[in-house]
This record gives sequence, structure tokens and C-alpha cells, in this order.
Amino acid sequence: MNKILKYIFLAIILISTCLGFTYWYSKNRSIQAFDLSKIEGKKNLVPIAVIGSGPAGLSSALYGARAAVYTVVFQGDKPGGQLTETTYVENWPGTKKLLGTDLIDQNRKQAEKFGAIMANDSIEHVDFSTWPFRLQTTEGHEINALSIIIATGAKPKLLNVTGEKEYWAYGVTTCAVCDAPLYKNKDVVVVGGGDSAIEEATLLASYAKNVTLLVREKLRAAPAMQERLKGFNNIKVMLGVSINKILGDKNNVTEIEIINNKDKSISKMPIDGVFIAIGHIPNTEIFKDFIALDKAGYIDLKNYQETSQRGVFAAGDVTDNRYRQAGTSAGDGIKAGLDAISFLQEIGYNEIFFKKIQDNLYDPDQDTQVELKKLVTNKDLDDLLKTNKPLVVEVGAEYCTSCKVLLNSVKSVAAKLEDKVNFAQIDLDDEPKELKERFNIKSIPALLVFKDSKLVGRHEKQILSKYELYNLVNNLNTEE
Repeated sequence: MNKILKYIFLAIILISTCLGFTYWYSKNRSIQAFDLSKIEGKKNLVPIAVIGSGPAGLSSALYGARAAVYTVVFQGDKPGGQLTETTYVENWPGTKKLLGTDLIDQNRKQAEKFGAIMANDSIEHVDFSTWPFRLQTTEGHEINALSIIIATGAKPKLLNVTGEKEYWAYGVTTCAVCDAPLYKNKDVVVVGGGDSAIEEATLLASYAKNVTLLVREKLRAAPAMQERLKGFNNIKVMLGVSINKILGDKNNVTEIEIINNKDKSISKMPIDGVFIAIGHIPNTEIFKDFIALDKAGYIDLKNYQETSQRGVFAAGDVTDNRYRQAGTSAGDGIKAGLDAISFLQEIGYNEIFFKKIQDNLYDPDQDTQVELKKLVTNKDLDDLLKTNKPLVVEVGAEYCTSCKVLLNSVKSVAAKLEDKVNFAQIDLDDEPKELKERFNIKSIPALLVFKDSKLVGRHEKQILSKYELYNLVNNLNTEE
């Protein structure tokens, strides 16, 4: 019996030793794959590249920069993410009540204070099959990243019903923060039964005449959110219904066809606007060939915040199909930042190495910008159209973060091409009533393009990059 126990004990020791050696070997082999000598001579280096600028991205950038690691945040076409499309945030630890845009601004400034760099650019292609990891931006920059933190969040789901695409930006939208002021004294519906749907409804109630919340089954929102509805006399809730069709007069939404999910009866409702708030899809399309995703498309984390690809980390809603809170996203971002720092230290990155590569670091292109002429009345526009130049007009507002991205791009392109084309801005904060009616402005951001005094192009709910704008304007000048 003693001999048997002795052999068992020796077997356990042997197995433990083998497992320990296997772990040590695999880990060190993995680290050796990230050979810092491969970096020599490469340009546009970024030790920590953060893709996304919501709570997760900004928190990870804060920790990266605070650890004295060169960190660049690629803000994307919607800086700040979904939090900029909400009103007041009441569940951020340590803050009683703060606008979503102000909270993001506060976090961004804190990260910048410690040295994080904000790039007004988006990542459109990635290659994790080689290291340094390669990133391609919409502005045409090739980035060599030593580590990556994915914080791209999620995008709203759509209904996929008749009329949705046809009337997109002409009465159909997913952003009440952006578009609510355009529906003053109008009748609108909000589709959805979760927290975000109630958030949209209560915001719209301050502008619209009547708001109807269309809920497929029952309200799923938190009790505190449902309690908010009691403070608004102009919000009505309809349970057990769905939109079957969105109808209009070719210019605007005029009514919707509603189906009762129990008896399948169909009815129509006159309406001016449809706001969709039925959930989100993770923004992972460009990563699907390089890292593991779950069935719903969310990033599958393998080791804390690390993805299936060593050196690539993820945080926030892009990994979270359950909580989807700003606070949990920020916590994930902190962990991802710490994990990225630890990874860099493991492969030998330190202050001495940083000094060797600092002349080859990526520096976001800070384009020269010009201020745009503001148009408030029809006369302002008509006077500008009398010139022989084509005209490009940005339409936006101060409260719209996506508008700011488009505006910055237009200002940069204007600095290069203002001798060939006129550039102007319609700011909805200036109450340009005549222009709003003239161009039936229902959604922002928007871009209006004129040639020979005629409107020849219109882009709505679309963020054109500087590269796309530059090509658009150049083509405008070469067209016969």
C-alpha cells in the first residue's frame, strides 16, 4: 500500500513539473514572438493604440498615459460613443447628475492631462497576423501598434421594415439627442422597452407634442427608469405592438402601420417621427478574421481583458452583452489599460527602448483649419450662391458630437480648397428657421452640396472623412 502511495506521489510531482514547464515554455515562446528588434526602422509606431473613445476607451487611455506609455486614441466618427447620445447620467460613481457629453468631455480632458493623444480619425482595416499590429485609418495613415485596446462599443439595431430605409433621416432616426429639437410640437413614437427607449422618450417629451412608446411585449427598463415616465403627461405607452410599415409622402414620414402581436390586427397611426431604440450590435466587423467572437458578435475574452490574440485587448460594450453600463465599461477600460501595460513590460518595453523609437512615433495629423461662414437666413445662402464657385454647407449643432467630427473635416478640407470652392455652415443653435424649412432638415449631421446655384448632393446621418470630402470637392470641380 505504501509503495502504491509513493508511486502516486511521484506521478503527481512529475505531472506538476511537466505542466509547469509547458506553461513556462509556452509563455516565453509567446513573448519571444514579440521581438522588439522587429520594430527598428518602422514608422508611425504606437505603443498603446486605443480604438474607440467612449468610457472604456478613455479609461484605458488614462491608465496607459499615466504609466508614461505613449497612448493614442482613435476617436472614430462618433467621439464619446453612445454616452454622448444620452441626456443626464445619474449612476456614475461619485457624480450625482451630469450630462453624458459633459461626462465624456471630463474623461477626455483627464486622459489628455496625463499625455493621451486624441486622433480625429477612424480605423477601417486591421491586420493582427503580424507584429507590430497594422492599422489603416480612414485618412490613409498606416499605423504600427505594439499593443491594441478595442473599445469600439456597439451600434443601434434597426427594424428592417418597409419604409425604414426610404425615410431614414426624413423622420426615421436612432438619436433623440441629435434630432429631438427638430420635432418641436410634433407627434413621434419611440420603439423599444428598455432603458434607452425610456431615455429617448423622456428627452423627446421636452420638445414633441406627444410621444408614444411602442413596446413589443413588456417594459424591460429598470424600475427607476420606468418611474421617470410618470413625470410626463405627454408620454403614452402601448404594449404588445410592433411597427409593420413606415409610410410617408416621399419627403417625410406621415404615418406608421402597427401590428398587434396578440391578435395580429393592423392599425395606422399618423406620426411625424420614428425613433428606434431596440438594442445594439457590437462593432466587431473589422476584427472578425483575427480574434474570437461569440455567436452574437461580441469579443470573446480569453485572459482577463485579453482577446484570443496576444497583445490585443478589449473593453466595454464590445465585449459586454449583459451589463452595458458606462461604469462597467470604464472599469473594463482600466483593466485593459493595465493589461496592455503589463504585456509591454513582459516583452521588454521600457523607458530606454522608448527613447530609441520616439522619433518614429505616430503623430496625428493636425490639419490647418479655417472658420466657416455661418448661414442663418435664405438671403445668406442666396448671396453665397451668386458666386461662380460650388458651395459645400455643413449642417449641425453644438450638442451633436458627430456634427463636430464632420465640421472639423470640412474646416480642414476648406483650408486646402477654399480658393476653388465656397464652404459654409448652418448651425441649428442659431435657429435658421427659413433654411430648415427650405431643405426639410430632419436629421443631423448633414452636408449640402451646390453647383451652379443648384443643390446637387445631400449627405445625411453620414460622417464623411477628410479623404472622402477632398475627393467629393475635387470631383465637383471637374464635373461638366
